[in-house]
Amino acid sequence: MKQILHTILLWQMSVVLMLGASVEATVDDASVVEGNSVQLTLEARGDDVKFPTIHRVGIYPVEGVSNMTQSSLKMINGTITKESIKKQIIIFTPAKAMTIPPFSIEVDGQVMQTNPVDIRVVKSMAPTPSSSKKVTLDMVVNQKQVFVGEPILLSVFFNESRQVDLMKVEYRKPALTDFFVKEIGDEKTYKKDGYIVHELRYILTPKYEGNFTIGPAQAKIAERGRRKDDFFGTFFDTPVWSSVVSNSLTIAVKPSPEGSDLVGDLNLSEKIDADEVKANKPVNLTIEITGEGNLEDFDGFEYEIDGVTIYSDDAKVESHLVGDKLISSYKKKFVFIADHDFEIPSKSFTLFNFKTGKVETLQTQSHQVTVKGGQAVAPTVIQSTKPQASTEVNQREELQSSQSSPDSDTSSSLSAWMLLLAFAGGVAVTLGAVKLSPYIKWKRAVNPMRESEALKILYPHTNDTPAVEDMVRKLYAKKGGDKSVVIDKEELKVLIDRYNI
Repeated sequence: MKQILHTILLWQMSVVLMLGASVEATVDDASVVEGNSVQLTLEARGDDVKFPTIHRVGIYPVEGVSNMTQSSLKMINGTITKESIKKQIIIFTPAKAMTIPPFSIEVDGQVMQTNPVDIRVVKSMAPTPSSSKKVTLDMVVNQKQVFVGEPILLSVFFNESRQVDLMKVEYRKPALTDFFVKEIGDEKTYKKDGYIVHELRYILTPKYEGNFTIGPAQAKIAERGRRKDDFFGTFFDTPVWSSVVSNSLTIAVKPSPEGSDLVGDLNLSEKIDADEVKANKPVNLTIEITGEGNLEDFDGFEYEIDGVTIYSDDAKVESHLVGDKLISSYKKKFVFIADHDFEIPSKSFTLFNFKTGKVETLQTQSHQVTVKGGQAVAPTVIQSTKPQASTEVNQREELQSSQSSPDSDTSSSLSAWMLLLAFAGGVAVTLGAVKLSPYIKWKRAVNPMRESEALKILYPHTNDTPAVEDMVRKLYAKKGGDKSVVIDKEELKVLIDRYNI
């Protein structure tokens, strides 16, 4: 028996050691500016690590190698263990886009492969200063004429000559009140034409039509100076302050067609996991929108089907730059549970494609679901996993449109909620088992000019003036599907600015 226990213990320890050992390859920036180097880091977790000797990364020679070790203590189930992380940092300069191949690293006697890494080589848009200037500040946009809702990439470049010695820089970004603003990533620093370039990037989405002026950006700089102390006769550093101001930019914003739900060059896809299930078993439908454009302000859509329990999570919206284009994705999952056959209806929304200049309709398919056997499930509709704040508008609508039911069947309601809770628990366990990759999430401020948001703002003030009452009536009619109603955007903006404090 002791021998068996000893063998099991050794096997468990070997499994823990094997699972604890890992290797990974990362780069400091997957989008490197032409002429600049890449810092490749090979990381290994384990006690005994042997890195390979690397002379080239792909076809490019290695320019420098350094090593470092990190150690930390962890407590697991009352046992303190030591974790060792070893890193090898490799410097090289690629001339074009490439995939860094896997490297073999021996960790605790086991040979493991790093992951491949894709990198791109891009050209800098930074203007080249004249040789007489030590420091410059410039702004560049990828386009100066857009539609309302069409994203713009604004780049701010702070160029400092290698001959200047700066002690401090105090940067003030441009005024961008007429746009929704998202800062993209961290500051990028690289070399170009004898200057060190510091680049900041912003995605701007115009709120209204018209001609707008951006900026300028400003910076106070402290250049290192030398000053003599008259009493002691020694020299010490002192800052010499000055200011630098960038150029301004004018953006012409054209109106997008009235009533468009989205602006962009986008595609719609959907996936359903089953069209035939047993009673009270879930049917999963995933809706995804991808392409060029901004999807952060998309309201999305919901389902309501009589006698069907519907669960939907919050939409997952992600965005990233490809070159100077904003590529976005919107993904939302719906779960349907029923004890009888039902149909998932088709949903549609309008899209103004700024590339073609045309309004398009994107539409999901309808799905007929066959359900086999089972007992009835009390119909419930759940719109989000997160509790939503109750607004005055919703409260009034509920009072006007709903009637309270006399008595509910306690046992039927309890059964439905037990089923729902069991399903939600299953979802939570499944999500906990999946390792989600980190992603920088950002949420832009809600657009008050969207009709759904404007209605929430103006409804409490319906009786203030006839103009507000008339606008609320129009917004309600538009919300109800009346396509003949035309909203005056200028008038709406005046009313929104009055109450949206």
